[in-house]
Amino acid sequence: MAQMCFVNLPSADIARARAFYEGVGFAMDPRFTGEDNLCVVVSDAIFLMVMTREKFEGFAPRPVGDPSRETAVLVALSRESRREVEEFVAAAVAHGGRDNDKPQVMGDYMFGQSVSDPDGNVIEVMWMDLEAAMAAWSGDAPAA
Repeated sequence: MAQMCFVNLPSADIARARAFYEGVGFAMDPRFTGEDNLCVVVSDAIFLMVMTREKFEGFAPRPVGDPSRETAVLVALSRESRREVEEFVAAAVAHGGRDNDKPQVMGDYMFGQSVSDPDGNVIEVMWMDLEAAMAAWSGDAPAA
């Protein structure tokens, strides 16, 4: 599986953001687009997740900056397994990074964790079983 990149961006106005990104020629992935977020398709492997500041805060390990005044981006990279996520975090810490101690666990279909590089830039690494996630989000997941 090719590595994918999701760039998370906070927005004060989702409708305005959607008009802009559609206006510059990007499509939205409706499976991951809602009232409080957009999934902007940049390529087969690169997406912009534009979300309300409130939703963005749920993923950020520190206070959210105002992108009109500060940098406020979380770069998310996919991995093939939860084990690869954990290995990435361990390697980052071993090489001068910091574990942000903010794991994201969604059932048995998604796991992510973020680290900060030595400059404080946040890198999120995540694994997701897409079919299981879609089933869980649609309510079609088998009973446990």
